[in-house]
Amino acid sequence: MTFPAADQGPQPTGPTQLNSTAPRDPRPAPILEEDRLENLVVELHEAPDVQQTMDRFLAFAVDFLACDHATIALRHRARITAAAATDDASHAALLAQLQCGEGPCLTAISTGLSVLVPDTARETRWPLWVRQVAARGRSIFAIPLTASSSTFGALTLIGDQPHSFDAEDARAPRVATYGAVAIASARQHDSLLEAVETGQRIGQAIGILRERYSIDDGRAFEILKRYSQDSNNKLRNVAQHLLDTGQLPTAGRNCRHNSTDGAS
Repeated sequence: MTFPAADQGPQPTGPTQLNSTAPRDPRPAPILEEDRLENLVVELHEAPDVQQTMDRFLAFAVDFLACDHATIALRHRARITAAAATDDASHAALLAQLQCGEGPCLTAISTGLSVLVPDTARETRWPLWVRQVAARGRSIFAIPLTASSSTFGALTLIGDQPHSFDAEDARAPRVATYGAVAIASARQHDSLLEAVETGQRIGQAIGILRERYSIDDGRAFEILKRYSQDSNNKLRNVAQHLLDTGQLPTAGRNCRHNSTDGAS
């Protein structure tokens, strides 16, 4: 380090003095990728529900991975739905893929492997889907969303130009892993909340029947269950109908009640 000449005044002699006289860079320090991913974890954890978890995740993915659009498809049992998208056009494109029953997103979900389409104008693996894609070439990178060794959906990154993605780039699968864990956790949380709310509704309906017909909880529950079966309706819907209207839903023609039922 070169110091000023002696005739320019006393020189700093310690680390504190050197730091206090050093010029400060006015530019903010760059945010490292690790810090951004750490911030993503916090942001997704604080999202109030599954939908906002997915929306926040997509916004981050587009910015962090420098792509133009992104979508999320989720699988529930045998059904796959278009769960989230950054814009209407990409949402419509995902719906078209689901309707024709083939494409990179569906392949990623069924195989649990990432699928890269460098140029949609030259793609031949899914002829029905290719006909749904605009003639202008784009690039697609579909990455499975996997948690607890189970693939439950796919993140699809879309570039408006061909060859926007590199299959060797480990950042995209890593980001998808963060999103998969957060979405799976949010779905589980929402399912638990729904189960609690359903239990509360059924409990309230049982209470109504118990008071109305002077029966015990077990008998009241059996009445709800029988109405559920006879009306071909879920138990929670029967309970909600009773809470909303004060009446049990109309049963099917095979339903028979008698005075010992307590409800007619």
